[in-house]
Amino acid sequence: MDELRAGKPMVAGKVTLVPIERCFIQSDTGDMVCRVSGFKEPYAVIVCDAVGICAFDTESVEISVESLMQKIPDLGSVLAPLSH
Repeated sequence: MDELRAGKPMVAGKVTLVPIERCFIQSDTGDMVCRVSGFKEPYAVIVCDAVGICAFDTESVEISVESLMQKIPDLGSVLAPLSH
């Protein structure tokens, strides 16, 4: 499983930040052995303020919020209450 998902929104003053995290879980079974490994890493952050909503990747490059919404099915419902 390799997926992107929205983390818990955080409010800092008049700005709301929504972390986008990449989660990966892998399992492997063999003779009497079962291994499971996984990790979660930052992928992007969505910034919601009085100006609007924008997103940045981990290298501070602006990315499309729409592209994130295509990859994360429930992101629209997370962002809807934050739209001004």
